Amino acid sequence: MSDSTRQLIFSAQDDFGPVEVWRTPDGLVLGLGNEVEQTRVLPHNRNHLCFSYMRHMLLTLLWKPKPRRALILGMGGGALARSLLAAFPKLEIDAVELRPAVVQAAREALGLGEDPRLRVHIMDASEFVRNAPASHYELILTDLFDARGMVPALGEAEFQAQCARILAPRGALASNLWRYPLEDYLSASIAMEQAFPWLAFVTTPERDQTIALAAKDFPAHVRDTAHIGRKHGLELPAYWRELVRQNPTLFKA
Repeated sequence: MSDSTRQLIFSAQDDFGPVEVWRTPDGLVLGLGNEVEQTRVLPHNRNHLCFSYMRHMLLTLLWKPKPRRALILGMGGGALARSLLAAFPKLEIDAVELRPAVVQAAREALGLGEDPRLRVHIMDASEFVRNAPASHYELILTDLFDARGMVPALGEAEFQAQCARILAPRGALASNLWRYPLEDYLSASIAMEQAFPWLAFVTTPERDQTIALAAKDFPAHVRDTAHIGRKHGLELPAYWRELVRQNPTLFKA
């Protein structure tokens, strides 16, 4: 994208590097000083999830269609938090973000408003899950990246075990994974397989991203896939079919 088509509307620096928000023809874009879009927000429809990988993460609703407590690890620009708050009036969210400048960008440039149902914790995700209460969150959405890629915690057995510990019965976790570097992806996959009894992967069309869906058992609301999808404007039936197609041994008759 040429510089003539975008305008810098926010710039800050914290201990981890630069944080920028650009106004582009495709929306407001959060970046960390490189070409990777961390978050994209449409000014005219701020609750819409622009990235398909985020929409795929909401396959977790097939475990808990009406969640009351959710945890977002890696809040970024707040797209997931904003969309979930709008969809579920009784939902309470803990959102963890390591970088103060990212939270500042979400508030000042991307329109993430104050909401008593949203508690933002500026801290390390590993520390947060280590101290969170057991079986507390019905949805856990993990999107932990820095300017270099996936954070090392995703490949640590202790981190994934703590995520499993704080996941409520009949709840589910979705984790955004990049398939490169391959060793990082494999480390995260193995750590999750050790921590969760039920685990499946679905690769999304954009940027070769893979969503890992983890739970303690099979989703209880698969029959309601179309209804849940229509209610929230999501292509859940298509996402579910793709999940089944990409995990043939898990879903074999």
